[in-house]
Amino acid sequence: MSGRGERRWIVLAQDGRHVSLGRAAPPTAEEIATASDGLARQGLAGWIATLDGAYWGRARVTLTPVRTIGADTTLDWPAAVAAFEQARQRARRAA
Repeated sequence: MSGRGERRWIVLAQDGRHVSLGRAAPPTAEEIATASDGLARQGLAGWIATLDGAYWGRARVTLTPVRTIGADTTLDWPAAVAAFEQARQRARRAA
């Protein structure tokens, strides 16, 4: 798939940091547990989310939260999405 039809699963931390878990297929329970433990060890929380659209493209992508993971903390989805977009733009400029 390319362009708007592309879907990948990501871990999105509250501060906008993110990592891809792969494309198309949802992550396994083991992958989710590993991601959650990794965030919690850092005192962070976030989401397993889907990212629809081309990450490296110019068009906007759509993020959808699927499940919260990590440390027990209050999360702010709109703030995390804004931080993600800033991180994505920095990565695109650096590429």
